[in-house]
Amino acid sequence: MNASPSPATAPPRGRPRSSEADAAILDATRELLAEHGWAALTIEGVAARAGVAKTTVYRRFSSRTDLAVAAVAQLVEAAMVPIDPDCAPEEQVRRSILATADVYRLPAARAAYLAVLAETGRDADLRRAVDVQVLGPARTMIAERLAMGVERGDIDAAAADTQADLLFDVLAGTLLHRMLVRGEDVDDAFVETLTRTVIGALGIGPHTA
Repeated sequence: MNASPSPATAPPRGRPRSSEADAAILDATRELLAEHGWAALTIEGVAARAGVAKTTVYRRFSSRTDLAVAAVAQLVEAAMVPIDPDCAPEEQVRRSILATADVYRLPAARAAYLAVLAETGRDADLRRAVDVQVLGPARTMIAERLAMGVERGDIDAAAADTQADLLFDVLAGTLLHRMLVRGEDVDDAFVETLTRTVIGALGIGPHTA
């Protein structure tokens, strides 16, 4: 009898996940949300649009809520600019505004985000999932940026403790209202005005090295 393969040489169990399938599934979810809204979103419809088997979708997401939250969370993740410790606070804010604007210039991204947010008013479970998986990481990054500002002496510690949530609401709320609700683009003048507003609210003057 042949010996069983050792753990080091044994083939992996199951099939590896496909990054192409993951991308296709989330793209399809946003497209269907944008075209038909929350009520028409189904696992079957996403599978058909993505060109994958229904079981492929179910291996990754157990429900349309999981699908929708992941699809929107990916948008927010794409807009999150890595923290640069050598970057002045105003430039970090400016980069974040521009990155978010780039994501939501895509019509499917805007419509999908609005469709999910609209449904959170009727679905408490969806609201909690959005708060934890979509908004939570963005809030955490802002808190980390403020903590770095405190350590560097740019931001007062008391201001950082009390204004993390407010800063998130100002940045996200202002940008998304302009682009998703009013349907207006983010031009250079708007970027500079919002940047100065945020920096002023935090009590930060022009940064000097």
